Amino acid sequence: MGSLTKAALTCGSGSMIILVSILINLPFAVQILLLLTGLAVSVYGVFLLVKMVVNPAEKSSEPLIEQAPTQTPKKKKRPTSTF
Repeated sequence: MGSLTKAALTCGSGSMIILVSILINLPFAVQILLLLTGLAVSVYGVFLLVKMVVNPAEKSSEPLIEQAPTQTPKKKKRPTSTF
């Protein structure tokens, strides 16, 4: 998974934590805990995005996988109708 995808998923998951904490009727202390957790996760995701913008030359540690062109399977000829 690319670093941009990881950063975007981190931001999105933080937003979902905040949304769930608002929508579900939970005790006040649990709601505050979830809100703060969601905020921390979202801020971390933004930090990852900013880090990517500041250091664009830094290569990902994952090797690039070159995909060979796949050949489409040939359709078998079926017998024609004998009517």
